[in-house]
Amino acid sequence: MQALDYIPQTSFLCRTLLLLMLSFSINAASIESEKITRDTMDIPVIEGARIFAKFDDKTPMVINYFTSVTEDGVIAFYNKNYGEPIQHERKRGRLTLKYQKNLQQIRVVISQQNKLRQVDVLVDVMVDKRTVEP
Repeated sequence: MQALDYIPQTSFLCRTLLLLMLSFSINAASIESEKITRDTMDIPVIEGARIFAKFDDKTPMVINYFTSVTEDGVIAFYNKNYGEPIQHERKRGRLTLKYQKNLQQIRVVISQQNKLRQVDVLVDVMVDKRTVEP
């Protein structure tokens, strides 16, 4: 049992090693969870939308588009995809809807642009505050 000779004999070293192993385990689980969530994320877009910006290769994911669908129609579309918003706010003519689905935080901003609506959707992954990003 020569391997047992390397086990620390002091309580301080044992606790330090245990905390270190726990930290690696939590960080690895968080990274894997974020990878799974990012791989399954897809931002729904209203049919016939004119997309003018799309950044979906990493989080936060963003898509911006114009649509002729009414504001109520856009709200109904995202409520169907994400459920009821957890928060909504109208400021300077822009309606911001905030959703939460699984580990995703979603923000949808709807604003009037001439006869069209501009829709900006931002999707991010919630990060466990106990872990440290690499």
